[in-house]
Amino acid sequence: MTTKILYLFTRTPLHVGAGASVGAIDQPVVRERHTGFPHVPGSAIKGVLADHYLDDRSKGGVRTEDGTALFGRQGHEVDKDVPDKGHKSGDISIAEAKLLAFPVRSPKGCFAWVTSPLLLKRWQQATGKTVNYPDGLPAGVQIYGDAATLAENGIVVLEDYALEHQGDFQPGAEFTSAIGDPLWIDLQASHLCLISDDMMAHFAVTACEVAQHVSINDESGTADDGKLFNQENVPAETLFYSVLTELREDAFPKLKIPAILQIGGDATTGLGFCSAQLS
Repeated sequence: MTTKILYLFTRTPLHVGAGASVGAIDQPVVRERHTGFPHVPGSAIKGVLADHYLDDRSKGGVRTEDGTALFGRQGHEVDKDVPDKGHKSGDISIAEAKLLAFPVRSPKGCFAWVTSPLLLKRWQQATGKTVNYPDGLPAGVQIYGDAATLAENGIVVLEDYALEHQGDFQPGAEFTSAIGDPLWIDLQASHLCLISDDMMAHFAVTACEVAQHVSINDESGTADDGKLFNQENVPAETLFYSVLTELREDAFPKLKIPAILQIGGDATTGLGFCSAQLS
């Protein structure tokens, strides 16, 4: 089976919710259970892509012929009494988008993109591409990255942590050219860092932004008393990748990926806009 990689680079904060929570965050983002890394479910990506294959002439939102072939037939399109109008699965499989690089604030250089050996090895497994690792992998509070941009006296400060600079990190062109977003192209050479898996897990859980919202009363148009809630968002400039698999031949030529996709909730307030690239 043929596979391709869909890269998503968030231009604005992203919220794909995991439902209500009993913790301090009322509306957390969806995360991997065993690592805590944020991810984007394949169903969310599939739904967004499928929406670009609706027949404009149809008031019911029926998918075009290519849309039906790629993503299957929707429930309201199924007609068991009409030949070739029964249930149909899609010709491509869309996996969840996994984390590849995550932005973390820094007092020098403004911010850093952090990745870790686990994230890179997952990406290598999915793509078959190579990564140039430094001579020693980071452990504990060690970090590899561009000293001129981020380090001061051998220390890189990310969030509230002082990390020990160990040397440069140049993963190679196969990794750094993964997505053609102008911001990534311009800054990754000086802002991309390699940290330990332990630190990566910590930042991925604690360094997402938390926005406060309040419910609005429909009748008064003002804030509802006692309806303050916290919403967690994955920050802008986060890099994800998803594995797309061709389940039937000649499916990929029908797949067109818009340069910009909106994924998740709160589209009307600017959340979830991502640069997208299929390779």
